[in-house]
Amino acid sequence: MASLLRPRTLAAGAALAGGLVVATPAVADAHSLDSSTLSVRVGEDSVDATVSVALETLDQALGTDHTSSADVASYAEAVTAYLDEHLTVTGADGAAWSETWADVVRESVEGIESLSAEVTLDPGDADPSAFTLTYDGIIEADPSHEAVVVLTDAAGDISTAGVLTASDSGLPIGETAGGSVSTGLADMVGYGLHHVLEGADHLLFLLTLLLVAPVVVVAGRWQRREGLLPTLRRVLAVVTAFTVGHSLTLIASALGWVSVPGAPVEVAIAVSVGVAAAHALRPLARGGEVAIAGAFGLVHGLAFAGILTGLGLDGSASVPALLAFNVGVELAQLLTVALVFPSLYVVSRTRSYPALRRTGAVVALAAATGWALDRLGVLADPLAGAEEAVIAHPWHVVAGLALLAACCRAADRRTPAHRPEDASAHPTGRGLRRTASRGPGGTVRGATLLDPSAA
Repeated sequence: MASLLRPRTLAAGAALAGGLVVATPAVADAHSLDSSTLSVRVGEDSVDATVSVALETLDQALGTDHTSSADVASYAEAVTAYLDEHLTVTGADGAAWSETWADVVRESVEGIESLSAEVTLDPGDADPSAFTLTYDGIIEADPSHEAVVVLTDAAGDISTAGVLTASDSGLPIGETAGGSVSTGLADMVGYGLHHVLEGADHLLFLLTLLLVAPVVVVAGRWQRREGLLPTLRRVLAVVTAFTVGHSLTLIASALGWVSVPGAPVEVAIAVSVGVAAAHALRPLARGGEVAIAGAFGLVHGLAFAGILTGLGLDGSASVPALLAFNVGVELAQLLTVALVFPSLYVVSRTRSYPALRRTGAVVALAAATGWALDRLGVLADPLAGAEEAVIAHPWHVVAGLALLAACCRAADRRTPAHRPEDASAHPTGRGLRRTASRGPGGTVRGATLLDPSAA
């Protein structure tokens, strides 16, 4: 049975992934993972705003196909007409303000082709600092879509005014608003949370590093790490290193100390997933997962900063909103670890874990390769549909992993030969042994040689 267990585990993992992809493609295609942004700037006599939306998302809402067309002028009028129809601004007296739309610009925001349109809002004789903004562009077609509103007041102070949703598409600003600064910061926490949970590359990077938390390097190969507490300490080290890395570059970018174009950052993120996957297959260095998390955390922080810069959140005046966004990112990390780690740890106590680790690493490496080729403009990501399906149904993945953990545990209980003390039962014939010290030979205290065939 031992010789059959690994192929069966690989088959189960493949079947689980295939089932997720087959069962959910229609839903994945129907829901956008992007958010629109409205950057509103209050002047002395008028209000200017920039509406930014992902081009693919706009195509889905309009039933068009402008993604492949580089001639923005050919569809700019249709885009502004659509935005004008879905954007309304009324003053404190209830009168609607006139809207004058300018040119539409195509740009790349965190690797996503987007359109930005400028509009000038004329309050007439009304107070330009007090109005209600109503917007349901894209949201009307996709109720899961959100629009983040960033406000720059007449004094130049930047804040998050709120998030427009299907259930709340109107936002009072200025004297008409009944909320507070804390409301906008809470919205940014939620925005950071959702951004990570909807970002396949950020999640896969973290999950791939978690794959090696229950194992340790012994003589250049992965072996099981003995005990829950040492494993938890390794998880904490990885998460902390990633947090420190992306927080440093996020804050540095907000203060204007660092500025890197978005395109190379997106390619570097794909590379980060590939490096993490290679490390999970064969250890690059003892404790390498912590170094990888910290070093590439700097890169992921630049990507987070790029999203917020697109919202108009840059400069010291926007630091509170950036910190709130970062809190949301941390909450997403902790939620991911809390949901995934227990199942990983249970499987790591069984002989099935080497197969799971290798399979997960190969999947991550394939995804990283697809992202890199796509972001370099070489080839469209062939796994895009599968990635969207999994992201759209995270609970399926969590439940599937928990079920896999239960099955692996049950299989080991039915196989007495798995007992570590039963040396003769080990598939290699050499048995299992436990190392209890760290010496010149590279042995590590608390490691059990469970996977002598691991690469």
